[in-house]
Amino acid sequence: MKGGSVMKYLTEKDRYLIEKLHQEKTPVAKIAEMIGCCRATVYNEIKRGTFIARGKLWQDEKRYGYDVGQRIHKENMSRRGRKRKLSADDPFLSDVAALILNKKYSPEAALYALPDHKLCVKSIYNYVYAHRIKGVTVNSLPYARPKKDKRYKMKRKEFERGKSIEERPKEILERKEYGHWEMDTVYSSRDDLTCLLVLSERKTRNELIFKIKDRTAKSVIKALDQYERKIGTPAFRGKFKTITCDNGMEFADWQSIERSCRTKKNRTTVYFCHPYCSGERGTNENSNRFIRRWIPKGDDIGLYSKAEIQAIQDWMNHYPRRQFNGLSAADLVGSPGT
Repeated sequence: MKGGSVMKYLTEKDRYLIEKLHQEKTPVAKIAEMIGCCRATVYNEIKRGTFIARGKLWQDEKRYGYDVGQRIHKENMSRRGRKRKLSADDPFLSDVAALILNKKYSPEAALYALPDHKLCVKSIYNYVYAHRIKGVTVNSLPYARPKKDKRYKMKRKEFERGKSIEERPKEILERKEYGHWEMDTVYSSRDDLTCLLVLSERKTRNELIFKIKDRTAKSVIKALDQYERKIGTPAFRGKFKTITCDNGMEFADWQSIERSCRTKKNRTTVYFCHPYCSGERGTNENSNRFIRRWIPKGDDIGLYSKAEIQAIQDWMNHYPRRQFNGLSAADLVGSPGT
């Protein structure tokens, strides 16, 4: 066999043939060709099964014994870990790969989407790390990203903020009531003005994504006003009990965010996180990472159509969630994002 690229486990019969041919001074390359394995396999086997024996002239000499090689092989096999549950070509792993690569699912979400799954989440990750799922690498996973460079933080422009998150009712933290949202913007780069206004509902993880022309307060208010006109002021007020955002300048006109474009009365209540405390909007930050699975950093958001943004929103709202035992926001609220 040329090239020696085929991997093969030797049998006891193979080892017996190696012993016979080795005693006859047959070249290793010829032995490998006759057995159907690579030369390295034969070399390693001879090395492993070699022992010191007393020769005809009472001198010590090295010999290969098939029985020694077979015994060592069995000992090694007994020390191996558990046999893998699935082979690399198992159809189930192909289905997992399709969800990870095509639908941008995490291994956990993929298991929720596949009925009667055969593995636990940890096993799927182990298969990925061991390159046992065809086409899937660590870089295919949602959060496998290189570490960010540590750079200085740009000082934010100051504006008169509204209510602090410290004033927000404590029961909102419990996520028991629908209608409490977190809001942020996702942008491409400092050269591309187009961005996304992202609202994440804390209880159900319901998502709303609006494509806006720039990161200004005017664009944010315009998007919210258009949505209020679409669903009506009473529905808007019932849907958005509170909105928590960061200290970006796009949220500087919080009074207009709170004020209805129709009645000029309050339609919601806005709260601000502490500066540089993104963890106070953890749901929103996680949603932004979901969006990045489809729109990587550096991509020009302006090149994505509203239909494509809507498709990302629908994907997020139908994504199976661990905290809901595999249910999605759509399962919890019916038709989210309308």
